[in-house]
Amino acid sequence: MRKKAIFIVATQYDNVGDLLINKCLIYELSNYVDLYLDTRNVPDEFKEKLLESTTNVFLLEDLTKYSFKGIGAILFFFSNVRIDYIFKSPGPFGSGGNKNVFLKNLFFGFIYSLFRLKKVRSYLIGNDIQTQHWLDRFWLRIFSGNIERILSRSSKNVNSLQNLGIKNVGYVPDMCFGLRTNDVRLFAERQKIGISFRDLNSSENHLNIEESIDMMVNFWLKEGYEIIFFYQVDRDREYNQRLYERYNSTEGVSFRDGCLLWNDIDVYQNFAMLLSNRLHVILLGLVFGAIPLGVLDDNLKTKKIHEIFETIGLDSLLFQRVMLANLEFIQNNMYNINLETMAVSITQRKMLKDSIANLFGN
Repeated sequence: MRKKAIFIVATQYDNVGDLLINKCLIYELSNYVDLYLDTRNVPDEFKEKLLESTTNVFLLEDLTKYSFKGIGAILFFFSNVRIDYIFKSPGPFGSGGNKNVFLKNLFFGFIYSLFRLKKVRSYLIGNDIQTQHWLDRFWLRIFSGNIERILSRSSKNVNSLQNLGIKNVGYVPDMCFGLRTNDVRLFAERQKIGISFRDLNSSENHLNIEESIDMMVNFWLKEGYEIIFFYQVDRDREYNQRLYERYNSTEGVSFRDGCLLWNDIDVYQNFAMLLSNRLHVILLGLVFGAIPLGVLDDNLKTKKIHEIFETIGLDSLLFQRVMLANLEFIQNNMYNINLETMAVSITQRKMLKDSIANLFGN
């Protein structure tokens, strides 16, 4: 008989990147267990996409009327329903000093400790565990003792946790490396460059982004490439449109209006390069065989990109501002860079699959 696991869906519901990492983790886990999704307060459209093209994946309501998002978890504990594992959505995890989030996480820790009494194994997989604030460090020392294993998506985060004395930690690649892609277009056939940014409300960063885009547009248009501005989070639309307006009369430059949705995700295989400060824009580019380029400063919201790219050995593709010398180097070494990024993607995919399999003794 297959074992049963609960998957608590707690993420952002307006971002195809968050849908992606949840689907990829759900897919991997469902190879080993019957997985029941706790989708209380999850929008119907997001829920439907999570369930699409899955096997061994069900809604928690098919198993019980209780949810882990609130007092129902305690009622579930006293019920006769047997489960073997608890998982939750990947992504950032911690309060950063927000007391309401801290209390919510404290409740999760209590629930995990409660179910540990029934020999239910709990895991955090593919998370960035926040350790900067003392509330999170306090919580982690308690929480880590009630959880089987914490698998973080950057080696720096793993080291931070180990430095706090937490031993049950390890590395797992970002879940997007588990994406099942169809036949991907050959790199040599791609003549498009994608540009997509989030507004970090920093005038200095904005200037670096504008000057990097100028450099990209002026350089690659001469080489016969098409430049496409796009967005995969609705709240990024205005900022990307503003970035595009400086080129709206430039031949070869266009704006893709409409938020990039799950069914549109194959568009990434048309790009030879991606320029962005959104993690899952450049990681999706990497997975689909494009060269991912980041324009980043030291903003806490993009810290995870630095840490992940350092972990996978591609931090040379991250810039504070893209310079002409950077583009000339990429042009002269494009084939080798593409081979390197493809090799990284293949390696990370295997590591991801092996990490999940090892949780179940496979």
